[in-house]
Amino acid sequence: MVAINPGPVETDRLIMLRRAEAAQKFGDPERWRELTAGMPFGRAATPREIANAVAFLASPLSGYTTGTVLTINGGG
Repeated sequence: MVAINPGPVETDRLIMLRRAEAAQKFGDPERWRELTAGMPFGRAATPREIANAVAFLASPLSGYTTGTVLTINGGG
């Protein structure tokens, strides 16, 4: 068995929440990316980055991988 433990991922929900937070904090929802500047790499992971890891673990390229949790959080 293998698993993926993602950190924050830039999904529609995360963007919606960050926009609301930016509107409250800065008075401008368009400044939401400023709220992710403190994350590793200055951003959340993309859905594609997580999907690539899933595809790898499901592929024959990872045939000898077992009993591990892959944490994808940019080092945070």
